[in-house]
Amino acid sequence: MTYDHIPYTKHIYQHTQPNHLATLATLFGLQPPPVPTCRVLELGCASGVNTMAMAQTIPHGQFLGIDGSAQQILTGQQNIRDLGLTNIVLQHLNILDITPQLGQFDYIVAHGVYSWVPPLVREKLLQICSQHLQPNGIAYVSYNIYPGWSANRALREMILYRTLEINAPKDKLEEAKRFLQFLIHSIKDKFDSYSLSLRKELDRVSQLQENYFFHEYLEEDNDPVFFHELIAQAQHHGLQYVTDAKEPFVSLEKFLSHETNTFGLDVIEKEQYLDFLRNNSFRETLLCHLGLPVRRTLDPQDLDKFYLASSLKPASPQFIQATSIPDEAVVNEGLEKFMNAAGEAVVSIASPLLKAVCLALGEVWPQCLTFVEILQTIKKSLRKVDKATYLTIMSPDNIQEVKTLLLEFHLKKIIELHVYPPQFTTHISDSPLASPLARLISRDSHEVPNLRHETIQLDFATGDLLGYLDGTRNRQDLLDLLWKRIEEGKLLLYQGGDKKMTSDIDRAELQKFLVNYIEEGLQTLARKGFLMKNQD
Repeated sequence: MTYDHIPYTKHIYQHTQPNHLATLATLFGLQPPPVPTCRVLELGCASGVNTMAMAQTIPHGQFLGIDGSAQQILTGQQNIRDLGLTNIVLQHLNILDITPQLGQFDYIVAHGVYSWVPPLVREKLLQICSQHLQPNGIAYVSYNIYPGWSANRALREMILYRTLEINAPKDKLEEAKRFLQFLIHSIKDKFDSYSLSLRKELDRVSQLQENYFFHEYLEEDNDPVFFHELIAQAQHHGLQYVTDAKEPFVSLEKFLSHETNTFGLDVIEKEQYLDFLRNNSFRETLLCHLGLPVRRTLDPQDLDKFYLASSLKPASPQFIQATSIPDEAVVNEGLEKFMNAAGEAVVSIASPLLKAVCLALGEVWPQCLTFVEILQTIKKSLRKVDKATYLTIMSPDNIQEVKTLLLEFHLKKIIELHVYPPQFTTHISDSPLASPLARLISRDSHEVPNLRHETIQLDFATGDLLGYLDGTRNRQDLLDLLWKRIEEGKLLLYQGGDKKMTSDIDRAELQKFLVNYIEEGLQTLARKGFLMKNQD
């Protein structure tokens, strides 16, 4: 199996996590299984990193990952033992060999499988999603699609032709890389439309990781479909379309002229036309059983079912300097700009109540609040406001309007919604505990997943500190450990561009530096969602 020779490096995919699937299902009027006790099946789990992320953050759930690569499953099983996870099993199993004895699951995830297997396995995959999914369960299936994958397909056929006589996977990969360089060099001075299009594709492909490139362009099977073809096949197995995980609500009308008549198109037809217009090449589709009432409009009352989170910060200096939600922030009806975590102005708000909501969320970011908790926070800030102003701001009509606007903010990715809030803490305990999975991955990479299922690029110092946070070391222990590593020559010190020997640095100065090094690193890891609650 090629995956034994060139393992497919699985990452943690936010869109596949049960919280995300349940949140979207709830927005679409469904009642998905509760996340804290969910039972999840991941098909094609590779070494199980994504499944482990689920198991770590949902300790009372049960998780099963299966994959056809024996080598990757063995690697994953060893990692599970290292992590001490007891609610996850990885099994070497061919999808075609799955029987009813496998049982029922609340959520089924098949990321990067459907397009990369033969037609018989595709049928079996959707059959599994139907037969093994709980009545109110949600299945996630990702796949390559046309028309966007047409250019990729042309390049894939060229590469397959070039490597046709080569059997060994690694030799095939090396020849494919040489062929890419030949193509890049051959068209570098050509500016016709075909050469420009091919050059754009070659530039993209040449930046891919080798394992991803191999399984996308050199695997025996990689057959994109049109969206409507996948849905027709799913319906044959008793499944229906809910939404897509990445862009759940996209309006077809904004891509069309006012003169274009779109009346009479059903949901599937609209989604297919969106693919045509946007040249989509990949979809992450959520499915549920036929007959469940999928609602296609948002209901502001649903906001009470979610936890909200946002990094929004006001642009005005008087708001930035405030230590709590100031009365004037609520009473003032002037337009106020809010920035995201990157410092980009993303929204301007006039509504006093909505401004107060955004301020409340920004103060606790990256933590979450329910809408009730937000209102309680705002009410406390209005204690000095006169009764008439208070009643106007907190009127039922205003609250309803704000709920509607918050749902719109969610669609614009300004505000997050969760049915199961991310399981991390911003409190730094006496003996800090960082995500075991993050610590495991940080041994080999500085691109590390946090407990919000984001991949964060950590600098060397922060990534190094992360590895020590197993919940058994306090700050003094961490300081002693750093001293020991410095004295053993395992941690090098630099001042400017010059390497420094320990003996050349004033000990008191170095002690102060190391204390700050630890504290700043802990603060960074806390803000970025790496720390777990620990019983000191």
